Amino acid sequence: MVYSRLKTGFLLILVFFSVTFVANTTPSWFKELVIESRSGHGLIVDEQIIDDLYESIIEISEKYDFDPLIIIALIKVESEFRSVVGMYGELGLVQIKPQTAQFVAQIYDLSEPEEGWITLLWNYELNIEYGVLYLKYLIQRTSGNLLKALELYNGGSMKTEYANRIFQQYKELMAYQITDSRR
Repeated sequence: MVYSRLKTGFLLILVFFSVTFVANTTPSWFKELVIESRSGHGLIVDEQIIDDLYESIIEISEKYDFDPLIIIALIKVESEFRSVVGMYGELGLVQIKPQTAQFVAQIYDLSEPEEGWITLLWNYELNIEYGVLYLKYLIQRTSGNLLKALELYNGGSMKTEYANRIFQQYKELMAYQITDSRR
């Protein structure tokens, strides 16, 4: 058990550093993932937005010491890289509720955006930042259990299935990233 956790931790660190320090360009696997996800909904895909989104994910992951692949997996499953309003009022790429964002702001001593919490719908950097902080809080609350934290992040009746989908997406992203770095 301890060996498995150490091995997983080492792999996470290895993946994080290779994603962060390989070139400053957006990797092809990320571009393909965003294009496939968004065009499946008939949305326009702008390469500059993809680059900006990737850069934001990397910056936030470095700022909060959080694996960028978990962030990408969360976005893929939550919104398929679309800034949408969810069925229960969740906002943006990471589908965070305004009440949850307010809770995160209290915990981390952050201010409410000037335009209010609706900003989370169109400001993807702020949206991702609050989602990461909330997931980081949940991971700490569950003593490092990522699957349990992902279940709590969703909280719905399908929370276990949801957590497994994100975790599966995370494993696939690790494989894409490793393949891409060998090119």
